[in-house]
Amino acid sequence: MQKWTIRSVLSWARLYFEKKGIDTPRLDAEVLLAHALGCSRVDLYLDMERPLAQEELSTFRTLIKRRSVREPVAYITGEKEFFGKKFKVNRHVLIPRPESEILVEQAIALVPRDSKILEIGVGSGAVIISILDQRTDIKAVAGDISLNALKIAADNARMHKVENRLKLFSGDLLSAISARFSAIVANPPYISLEEKDDLEPEVLGFEPAEALFAGEKGMDVIEKILSMCASYLLPGGYLIMEFGYSQKHDIEKAIYRTGSLVINRWVNDLSGKERVIVAQRV
Repeated sequence: MQKWTIRSVLSWARLYFEKKGIDTPRLDAEVLLAHALGCSRVDLYLDMERPLAQEELSTFRTLIKRRSVREPVAYITGEKEFFGKKFKVNRHVLIPRPESEILVEQAIALVPRDSKILEIGVGSGAVIISILDQRTDIKAVAGDISLNALKIAADNARMHKVENRLKLFSGDLLSAISARFSAIVANPPYISLEEKDDLEPEVLGFEPAEALFAGEKGMDVIEKILSMCASYLLPGGYLIMEFGYSQKHDIEKAIYRTGSLVINRWVNDLSGKERVIVAQRV
């Protein structure tokens, strides 16, 4: 009977994931084994020859099966790192992505002291909580149409000890809001229906469709936000919003139509493509 060690199990899992067409087979194997054993990835390397108990092997095999059908690692482990902190996630919320950290960076730099900001579509809360964590002088309001997402955001707010400065509400976009803010932050759905077939199985099969898709050109929600947000911004207030690669010109036209917003800047992601717009109320 073969004795399965950390080393041999990782080697087997890597090869198995490669056959399944998974992009990062070694990394995924390490993350899932560390999760199964309740340790860090560093701990795995410090004890590579340790044999695994039958119960540990069984737990790991269950995780391997879930990943082999392309369930995202973040949903399997129930957490994702974002802006240097871990956040609770599940299939009711989008998995936070590195490009969304631009929203956090811009808000940290631009929001005036002792002010209040709003996030549209809070999801897991990773963006707004990261902002509040870095800017202890500000308060925030954040909403989502999904009650399940709001529960996750509330858990994350408590975990990162910002719950006293964050009010969560249930509502579609700005429908439940009457106040004005120094900044509005948004990562709205912006994937077009024609791009649907190009998505990875992890995204299309597991992440919430209502947080991904926004009509034929992916602009439906963005246009609603642009048409409404000036009424909820203080004079000089900022809209900081993520968007898709092909949407810059449509956004420019939509901002021009508002008559109350001007473009402050476009911010590129790590691949050099424009990913976030900062607009300002005239």
